[in-house]
Amino acid sequence: MDIEKLIKELGKSIGKIICNKKEENSEKINIEQMSSIDIFKIILTKVVHEGDYNKAEDLIFDELEKNNSQEVYEIAIDFYNSLLKKSDNLLKQSNFSRGEVYQGLKDIERFKVK
Repeated sequence: MDIEKLIKELGKSIGKIICNKKEENSEKINIEQMSSIDIFKIILTKVVHEGDYNKAEDLIFDELEKNNSQEVYEIAIDFYNSLLKKSDNLLKQSNFSRGEVYQGLKDIERFKVK
C-alpha cells in the first residue's frame, strides 16, 4: 500500500470517527491541500486512538526532529497532558507508564521554540 492511499484511508477513518458520519456523507479530503503537519496529526490521532502510545511517542519525536515548530511542540504537550489524565492501569495496558509520560515531557523541552 502506498503512502498516499494510506493517508487517504486514514483521513476517511478519522473523519468518520470525529464527525460520526457514514462514508457517503463524509467530505472528501484533498491530499494535495494538506500540509505535512496535517498528515502528521491524522496519523498521530489514529495511533493514539488505537492506544499505541509508544508508537505515538516515536511519531512525535520523529516529527519534532524534522519540523521543530511551535505547532508540533504544542501537539506533543497535548499528547502527554492527555496521557496524564489516564489511569495508571490504562497506561499499563498500553505498555506505557506515568514515569514515561513525565520523562517524555522532560525530553520534549529541548524542542521548545524560543
